[in-house]
Amino acid sequence: MATTETPAEPLSIGEVAERTGLSVHALRFYEREGLLVGPIQRTTGGRRRYTTADVDWLLICIKLRGPDGLRPATDIASRPR
Repeated sequence: MATTETPAEPLSIGEVAERTGLSVHALRFYEREGLLVGPIQRTTGGRRRYTTADVDWLLICIKLRGPDGLRPATDIASRPR
C-alpha cells in the first residue's frame, strides 16, 4: 500500500525557540552569522518560517557548542559544502 508523505508545517521562530531551548534573539543571531543550513524562508509579511531540518541542525549546533560559545559550530558551518 503506497503512502504519501505530507511536508511538515513550517515553524515560527517562537516554536523553534521552544523546541530548541534557544531564545528568539539567539535564533536571529545564528541566522545573521550564517550558521543555519540554508536561508530561512519568510512569509509575505516577513515572518520567519523554519523547517524540521533547521531544528535538527540547531540541535546539533547546540551539542557542538563549546565552553567558549559557538566556535566549533562556526568552524563547521564555514567549511565548503
